[in-house]
Amino acid sequence: MDCKNIQSLAPVSLRIAFLFIAAVAFGQDARAVLDLNNADIVALVQSVMDQGFPADKSDQMTMLIINRSQVVIPAIETKIEEVINSQSPSTKFVDTASEMIAYAGDEQALRAISKLIAIDAKRFEVLVKRALDNSLNYRNPFTLVYRAFEIGDDRISQQAASWSEAAISTVRMKKLWGLAMLERYGKVPGDGEWAKDPIASRLPVTMRNQLKESVTNFASESLDRHDKQ
Repeated sequence: MDCKNIQSLAPVSLRIAFLFIAAVAFGQDARAVLDLNNADIVALVQSVMDQGFPADKSDQMTMLIINRSQVVIPAIETKIEEVINSQSPSTKFVDTASEMIAYAGDEQALRAISKLIAIDAKRFEVLVKRALDNSLNYRNPFTLVYRAFEIGDDRISQQAASWSEAAISTVRMKKLWGLAMLERYGKVPGDGEWAKDPIASRLPVTMRNQLKESVTNFASESLDRHDKQ
């Protein structure tokens, strides 16, 4: 009998064990978990959470959080709610699991954080800035900031605006914002776009005026480079 048949016939507990063995069998390559279907990924993540996030599964969890956040993050967020509502909630588990959500650094993470903020804003709103910090590893964080405003959660928006104001102090971040604006508007933003831009409009007036020329110049330079390719 081949592996697929064994997997389909095994009870849930044995199937989860099979998944762990399979991941090791694939040359101990954490990327092997990406070949699993969504149901098996959820089963694997549930098992890892039930074990309290053992260290030997950290590589697999990292791989899944980065590449399958749409499957993994909702499962983690649901488990956090379950633990919080239990008779003896584990602070360690909630802290670890919530940091894993923030590690994804994407819109899925922000939407999960929004649900956690609804439970305890003081405890979880800090995760917004951590998610934006983490997004630098995988994507343009200002594109994610725009998504944050679209979620429609005031606390998410406040944290995203605060993060943006602090982040734009460096040349690198100004360039990234310029690129995000170019992507958002499909052109170098003019006066109209700048005045209504969700990030720019939330900045202090003086800061907004000081940044306009440099950020739009970076957008223009990027567009010129693209046109020359």
